[in-house]
Amino acid sequence: MIMSRWASVTMMCPWRQLTHSTLSHILLLLQGSAGVMSASLPQSTMMSGDIVLVHQALTSLLSGPLSGQDLLLVTDDHTQRLLDLNQVMEAAGASLTPVFLATQHSLLHTPRPAHHTKGTLLTALLLFYQDPTDFLLLLADNTNWNPSYLVLFCLNPNLNTTTVLSQPVVQRSHFIHLLHIEVREDRHFLYTYTSLPTQRNMRGRSLVRAGMGAWDSNKFISRHSLFPPRFNDFGGEVLGVSIQCYDEPFLYFGDNGTCIGMNIDALKIIGDKIGFRFYMDSPPDLVWGLKVNGTWNGMFGHMLTDGLNFIINEMQPTLDRLTDFDFTYPYWEDSFAIMVPNPPPLPQWRNVLYPFPSLVWGLVALTTVVNSVVLAMLINRMYKIGDTFGTVIKIVAGLVNQAAPMLGGVQASWARVWLVVWWLVVIILCSVYTGNLVAVLTVPVFPSRLHTAHDLAASNIRPSMLDYGSFVPEALKSSDNPTLATLGKNLYLGPVTDDNDIYIDLRKLVLQGDHALIVTVDYLIFMQYKRKLTHLTYIMEDKLYKSHMSWFLPLNTPYTPIVSRHLINLLENGILAKLYEMHVGSVIRKTQIVGDGVLNLSHLQGAFILLVLGLGAALLTLLVERGGVGGGGV
Repeated sequence: MIMSRWASVTMMCPWRQLTHSTLSHILLLLQGSAGVMSASLPQSTMMSGDIVLVHQALTSLLSGPLSGQDLLLVTDDHTQRLLDLNQVMEAAGASLTPVFLATQHSLLHTPRPAHHTKGTLLTALLLFYQDPTDFLLLLADNTNWNPSYLVLFCLNPNLNTTTVLSQPVVQRSHFIHLLHIEVREDRHFLYTYTSLPTQRNMRGRSLVRAGMGAWDSNKFISRHSLFPPRFNDFGGEVLGVSIQCYDEPFLYFGDNGTCIGMNIDALKIIGDKIGFRFYMDSPPDLVWGLKVNGTWNGMFGHMLTDGLNFIINEMQPTLDRLTDFDFTYPYWEDSFAIMVPNPPPLPQWRNVLYPFPSLVWGLVALTTVVNSVVLAMLINRMYKIGDTFGTVIKIVAGLVNQAAPMLGGVQASWARVWLVVWWLVVIILCSVYTGNLVAVLTVPVFPSRLHTAHDLAASNIRPSMLDYGSFVPEALKSSDNPTLATLGKNLYLGPVTDDNDIYIDLRKLVLQGDHALIVTVDYLIFMQYKRKLTHLTYIMEDKLYKSHMSWFLPLNTPYTPIVSRHLINLLENGILAKLYEMHVGSVIRKTQIVGDGVLNLSHLQGAFILLVLGLGAALLTLLVERGGVGGGGV
């Protein structure tokens, strides 16, 4: 009953907002609850001088390095009886920001907002005399418990605080400081410690409890001095990485069969910087990772069940992943894209017409006919000369860059100006045509391509993906966008096989012309060059699910901020871009064709067709001229 009264009064209650009478009431409740329970509690070995020492240390903490920060103060039952928290708060009151009080019982059983139990702005101070192991084991079930700054204050000199520091829920915090009353030479002293679990002492034992010397308020005057870095040096620790080595250019198999890639190089650089090594292992189910019926599979399940430390594949931070895992600050931007086959080229003879679109050809033909008819009609009407054929020859001659004699034909000044203007126009047209023709005679002509997701949904090409546990298939099927929903309905999921080239079957389907492949942009670019598909496929302009990529770690990993900071340093310094260029550029250089693009007869087919057409036109002109069709002059 007393505990419930205490919890209801003190739950999430900032000291700054309390009046003196309310504060006294809370402390009376504490003293009352302690008196009721005193019969069942072990007798303290602390003397009055020790209590004064603890009060002074708490006052120095609250008014010094812990001032200016939100503070969660948690006590056990015995500590409430030993300490006068009212005196401590009053001594440090002027410098306190909101202090949230809780007992161990209320912390376990009273719901609290996440920002009251975790985050970089929160410092938790745990005061205890009794062994807190049972409390910490229960607290570990609360995944929201993860204050970045944790202070442990042990008032029992006989308690093994190394065991306390070894608790996984304690090791969640990024920074840890322990104060412990200890007996040395029949006197009580206050000593300070931190925890460096990745480092070893001279005997090779982990420094779970690393000494920082006796407590000195003049020594620990700032947060930085109170909380030294715990993971600046991993001491050669070996960490485990769950991977799927088909994530080019981030992870892929090299020529010697080992897994290489941009992200592996980045992790090696970080490991060299902070002193860890790593090994890589793949999940047995060969999928990336989805939460199915509350259980993670793929790399995420592999990391949880096998106690691994990283996932460094190119992964999008979905809601499920953000809830159940730690993640680094996004280091890369990518999106899902669609690779489709190039449509079959049009017949080679179409190259003759390709320099101009159909509209231009139609306008040229129409203008030629109109010019010929109108000019012939005007000459015939004004000068009664019926040389229609000769007029047409003079109009058409300009189109084929042929000269036409003025004398004996068109002699009127206005008609000659008419023809000069026309010939200037057709000179421009002929120059543009012949200039473009040089390029298109050796380049295949393709029909119109697919550019948008709507074009793909309306075509007979079926989208396809590898069934590796991506969120995309379900996202497409459940989309409110009709185009995306259609793609999801038609989506083909190919099986994942244990092969160095897992996309070989889907590539064959794409090259057959009736499938499109959905993968991330960087992967598709790498695949196009590595598999020499640049002239057979293209990547559509529309992109799906643009996202930022992160690395993932187990939930509440204390060194996540350290790894994240070093990863972002690589990004900001341009090292990630250099690693990307190194891996992608090496593949491009290996597959690039140099000096092998020779011309063959099929490339020159359009030129030969043009030659035949020219000879035919010349023969027809010769026959007409030999026919002797003539007329008078104007």
